[in-house]
Amino acid sequence: MGKTVLLTAHSGADNRPDNSLEFVDYALRSDADALEVDVRRNSQGVLALGHDAAGASAPTLWDTFLRVAEHPSMKINCDLKERGLEVEVSHLAERAGLGGRLIFSGSFDVAALTCRSDLLKIADVYLDVEGYVPNLYWNYRDIPDFDLEAADRICEACLAAGIQTANIYHGLVTRRFIEFLSRKGIGVSAWTVDESEALEWFFQRGVQNVTTRRIASALALRREGR
Repeated sequence: MGKTVLLTAHSGADNRPDNSLEFVDYALRSDADALEVDVRRNSQGVLALGHDAAGASAPTLWDTFLRVAEHPSMKINCDLKERGLEVEVSHLAERAGLGGRLIFSGSFDVAALTCRSDLLKIADVYLDVEGYVPNLYWNYRDIPDFDLEAADRICEACLAAGIQTANIYHGLVTRRFIEFLSRKGIGVSAWTVDESEALEWFFQRGVQNVTTRRIASALALRREGR
């Protein structure tokens, strides 16, 4: 299988409710390397878990961080659903003792690296390709070799910001995309990979991370060394 591919439990993995403490606790009991939650502000302006909205009963990010802090081997991927949350989330993670165990994805704004120059020491960033490749999905269908064009654009953005991982929908990842980024020292995080055959393909290609809703099955496949 080559190098060990990190496995992230997608919010709601294995039929737990999305962005719930039930899911968080389930992921923490697993052997996943990280768990993912969606982060935005609730109606009171407090950082909370939620994809399209965070209701009054939504778990707060602080309570979530405290749970994760009790499991030293677990990282947490905060999939940002609003712009401008990076610095506040990173400060909150440090207060909870999660410095070095935080991951950002989603609507991450590289301008945050200017606001907080040490941010990449506190958090890894999985930089979403969609933000740097216009009409990504349509162009993949229509333009020959567009996987290489997309790889070139996201590679340029990562290198300029000092970011080491590109985040991309798994259905768009080609062998050439992975190899292009690898030659530049950039890893690939693929989301959301649920089918066994697809998981095996990514394991064999040695990507950096796979995010999956079928974390138990993915962990079993990884243990088998497929």
